[in-house]
Amino acid sequence: MNFRNIIDSKIEKGTLVLGVANSGEKLTVNIKKAPSIIITGETGSGKSILLDQILLELISEYTSLEMELILVDTSGVELNYYVDTNYPVYKAINDMDKSIIALSKVLKEVENRKNILKSSGVTTIDEYNENREDKIPLLVIAIDDDKFLLREEDTEKMLSGIISQLAGLNIVFLLATSDVHNKFFESDKNVFASLLISFDYTNEEESEKNNVEGSNNLEIGAFLARINKETFKYHNFDFDDKIIKEVLHQND
Repeated sequence: MNFRNIIDSKIEKGTLVLGVANSGEKLTVNIKKAPSIIITGETGSGKSILLDQILLELISEYTSLEMELILVDTSGVELNYYVDTNYPVYKAINDMDKSIIALSKVLKEVENRKNILKSSGVTTIDEYNENREDKIPLLVIAIDDDKFLLREEDTEKMLSGIISQLAGLNIVFLLATSDVHNKFFESDKNVFASLLISFDYTNEEESEKNNVEGSNNLEIGAFLARINKETFKYHNFDFDDKIIKEVLHQND
């Protein structure tokens, strides 16, 4: 079973299909052009499902030789399906200290890849990988936070440092969180991300804090996407844990 066929089998590799509007128009995002996606919303609103969807699309397209995962899950529940696959190079599951270490590792890898580009005289990792057998893989950082990781000291600086430097590095940053009461959102550093998505917030104040206006009182599964300062409404695709297991099993 190819998960991409559920979404859209005609989309080219590296392009995600995140949702569909009432008109039938699909929200597509190329990870090379939009390497950072921040997803917010109340617990149970659908943000973790969208994070799963993104990971499954990528896993359906890239082998474990082509892609590596850094998993950060402060709940210890949402990203468990991916822990025992061949993709993770670092796992911080329900451990706040390891989560902080994971972010510092990502920052070091950002600097490492920038130095590789500088010393090689090229502008992107894709250029560097051309005609090389030892290719640098796509690195995907997936964070599902429900225990205030973003309120930890220096987290704001690390996150903004990561998402502001990803162009050309073949690194994708994904963050799903319900917590917008922290410096990262209050200082508007989250707008550095390529794409801001918000599921339902019943509290209008929280809707405003995530910098996606009007994301309160949305129905379950609906989300607003802020693209170039404009906001559009979409619905995510319906799938369950069975599909997650099937996709991961076929990629063992």
